[in-house]
Amino acid sequence: MCYSDSDPNYHEHFEKYLFDQPFDEVWETYVSIDPAKAWAGKMLHFNQLYSRETGEEVFPGQEFKAEMGVGQVIILNLHVFNGAIKLTIGHEVMEVDKNKKLIRICYLENSKSEGSQFISFKTLPDGKTEVSHKTFYRSGSWFRDKVIYPYFHTKAINEFHGNVRNAILANY
Repeated sequence: MCYSDSDPNYHEHFEKYLFDQPFDEVWETYVSIDPAKAWAGKMLHFNQLYSRETGEEVFPGQEFKAEMGVGQVIILNLHVFNGAIKLTIGHEVMEVDKNKKLIRICYLENSKSEGSQFISFKTLPDGKTEVSHKTFYRSGSWFRDKVIYPYFHTKAINEFHGNVRNAILANY
């Protein structure tokens, strides 16, 4: 259920991350990181990756041999309130374009929320890389969209981008 810019009824969430490394190194880590490492933390837990293109399935503990690509479905478990509430969410990778410096992910149909996440990369004059994570979302619930979603989405994407940062630093 992707965001459509012709429909104004979406909420917007935005976070920015700064990396000391150049674009190519940051990009390569984002598209090649093992999903079990990318989606690992107090709240995020990798459950499964399925590729619509190749039929490949990856579960926790299995080696991820590919790169992030269009048609990959990523299933995550979220542990909220220290695991008191456990939710399963799904995303599909819709675009991975190094030339456009963009990764676009959409929510799976029948999820609580619908919309898209845009991860954009920008090379800064000092050679560092800025990563912007913009999300357009809606769920049909004012309370979920205005109170719950922004708080937990920020926690989730901070874990994700922090894990990518750790993977970059581990290469040094």
